[in-house]
Amino acid sequence: MNGDDSKQLFLALLHAESEEEVVELLSEVGLWDDPNCWRYYGDNERNWNQAGNQQSKSDFAVNEKLVNTIDSRLMLECMLAGINPEDSSAPATMREAVNRFVEGSWSGTLKVTGGRIEEWPTNFRREVADNISVFVTGQAGKKPSVNIADLGEGQTPEAFPHTLVSLGKSNKHKVKFVQGKFGHGSTGAARFCGRRKLQLIVSKRHPNLLNNPAVSPDYPVDASDDCWGFTVVRREGDGLDVRAPFLSYLAPLNSSSQPRHGRVLRFFSDSLPIFPRGDDAYEREVRWGTLVKLYEYDLKNTSNILRRRGLRPRVDLLLPEPALPIRFHECRQTQKSGTEQTETMSGLFARLRDNPNLEEVKPAEISFTVEGHEIVGRIFAFKPGKSITYRQSEGILFAINGQTHGYMKSSFFARDKVGLRRLAKDLLVVLDCSSLSAIEQDDLFMPSRDRLVEDDVFAVALERALERELKDHQGLRNLRNLRAQLDMEEKLADNKPLEDVLKSVLNSSPYLARIFGTGPRLQNPFKPAKVQTDEEKFEGKPHPTYFRFLGKEAGIVLSRTAHIGSRVRLTLETDVVDEYFTRRIDAGEKELVQLIDGARVPVTNFSGPNLSSGRVTLTLELPDHAVVDDQLSYELVVRDPAMGDEFVNVVEIIVGNPQKKAPGPPRKPRRNPSKNNGGDVDGADGLALPEVIWVSRDMTNWDAYFDSPHDCLTVMFDGADSEDEEGSYKYYLNEDNPSLQNELKSTKFPVSAVKKQFEIGVTLIGMALIFDKKQSSPENETTKERDATNEEDDAVYRQISSFTRAAAPVIIPMIQGLSDLGEMELDLSDQVGEAA
Repeated sequence: MNGDDSKQLFLALLHAESEEEVVELLSEVGLWDDPNCWRYYGDNERNWNQAGNQQSKSDFAVNEKLVNTIDSRLMLECMLAGINPEDSSAPATMREAVNRFVEGSWSGTLKVTGGRIEEWPTNFRREVADNISVFVTGQAGKKPSVNIADLGEGQTPEAFPHTLVSLGKSNKHKVKFVQGKFGHGSTGAARFCGRRKLQLIVSKRHPNLLNNPAVSPDYPVDASDDCWGFTVVRREGDGLDVRAPFLSYLAPLNSSSQPRHGRVLRFFSDSLPIFPRGDDAYEREVRWGTLVKLYEYDLKNTSNILRRRGLRPRVDLLLPEPALPIRFHECRQTQKSGTEQTETMSGLFARLRDNPNLEEVKPAEISFTVEGHEIVGRIFAFKPGKSITYRQSEGILFAINGQTHGYMKSSFFARDKVGLRRLAKDLLVVLDCSSLSAIEQDDLFMPSRDRLVEDDVFAVALERALERELKDHQGLRNLRNLRAQLDMEEKLADNKPLEDVLKSVLNSSPYLARIFGTGPRLQNPFKPAKVQTDEEKFEGKPHPTYFRFLGKEAGIVLSRTAHIGSRVRLTLETDVVDEYFTRRIDAGEKELVQLIDGARVPVTNFSGPNLSSGRVTLTLELPDHAVVDDQLSYELVVRDPAMGDEFVNVVEIIVGNPQKKAPGPPRKPRRNPSKNNGGDVDGADGLALPEVIWVSRDMTNWDAYFDSPHDCLTVMFDGADSEDEEGSYKYYLNEDNPSLQNELKSTKFPVSAVKKQFEIGVTLIGMALIFDKKQSSPENETTKERDATNEEDDAVYRQISSFTRAAAPVIIPMIQGLSDLGEMELDLSDQVGEAA
């Protein structure tokens, strides 16, 4: 096949939109059915064991392709600058590479804002994004084809086996500023390409890289280096006598003499239309670059890729802080509208910068140290109903160099140990794990970079630390309490009838009294209804003038007693802004050490110091070897590099016996948060009841509690604000439940009475299920039992929702029917066995 024929075949394959078309085109030229023309991917006959065992989701697999395009762009710029990417003079990080080669503002050191695209003007983002394009093509009624084009380094035809269709090669292993180092060739996408797993790959080397001394001397050299090379990847195995399928790619040149080891097709052309222009595919001509086309790709949402659940918003999550922006184009005729269907993807951080859909939560960044590694997290709290535009079930993202390597679902926030169930639908936390070493990253994340390793010791420790960090976060507590307060204000029903019924129930059944509370009373889980507040608004300074223990003079050594098995919580005060340790410019530095025989030993596990309106919290755990009467010394040093100030605080801790949980009355009621000792406090007297709140479809918060009109009851657990308090449950009833509405339309009784019957019956079911869950939870949990409890936390709430939804049609008939039964209506058979 000559060059002209090869070019025509390539252009036909480029515009093909189905596997059938590709098979037909290759069959017409005698290439599809000749096995000798197809080379094993990675020159490994058993490659599917590795290639097919990658990402478990199609969007994660596409994301790996995008990471490779970013790597290719940075590799190109590095070599064009005359630097071998593996040389010691090459950038040490991706941010440095972007700052040096893209921003062009390198001054020898990386500035805090350098290499961050969220700091870029919109026009510059768009300009840079034109070097990488993701565009979708396809026919109506069929799965789309996903095209990924980049103006990176490009590859020569002879280099294909060593680069684009290699497997297990260490091409970028020694390059510090790239992301893709596992040598999988982003083969994970193959699993999601139609039935035959077809991909088209075309590439041409940047002309200035030919014979460039910055290029590795091992790079293949051939007379066809200025040509475009192309191939088709497929999965084989159907009808063959093989134990497992395998990937192969089209390499027909010299295949008659070297079966299954030929060379890819190639042709010369000054340029090719492998980029889109606007929302028109294959219109923009380029002189070099790479295109990968994934035929009939299994996108979970096949509608417009720019819309809410499309591919572009998903990539925002998978690349929350990409090194380079990417341009997305929707090119299918069926998805086009009156405006051009193109957008620039700059990552989640850039998208949410100054976003009006976010609540104000301070501090917006948290830091905690696990096994000596500082983990920094960014908290995004969405306004009710707004998170669906930005995330689906994700709650915690684990990122390295701006790429998501795994995630935990939003049910994490609903755990009782976190106490943020009310905010679970509206929270997203991104943890930066870039401080981990390569070995630690490998221990924590699967090589597929889409999930965490199960049962990893560090992962468990990180998870526990994050639970405590979010539970203690004052800003999230405030937001949770504000949401609860708004719900209270919209409450539609009076609790007096429920109080009367529960009093009667508890008085008549001592057993139920034991179930629902201590003695005949239920515990009061709510804050006082009225509290006078006169706290002054905190105005932090850019740099601290003091950093000391709360209520103490600077330099005073604090003495504390800490009990074995308990965490040590220290409170300090300062006059600096909350973002002091996490801001990007002039950030403060902190160091926590234990003083042992004159040596300063770094503490490897602690939380904070976290700042909130002048209050500073620092939490640490006693050493495993600590025994009663030990005296431990810790030193917290805060340094201000900009001002040259240093603040030193020392605490002496005496280790005491483990605290025993004394039986008896419940924990102390919540303290009055007002500074005034006086003030009007309500809610302390009378029977304390579960708070029941009716919610109708016309209320703005309905979606926060119910997914379907048939839902009946949602229970929210709000965690305690301090360790000497207990959390509270609130019960949200769907006023538009069809079963309830049908009963209200046909009842002969007063509507308010029927509604109250429904409320009481459903609420008691929820209370009983919560009690059952508590009874089955072990007091002293092992790690395995603790993990199971975390799952049960979410399971019991789902169980309440499911059970009450199923019981809703019979609640009112059952209550009214049983109340009609009197002693005179009992059949004699009901009294068999009773004493005369």
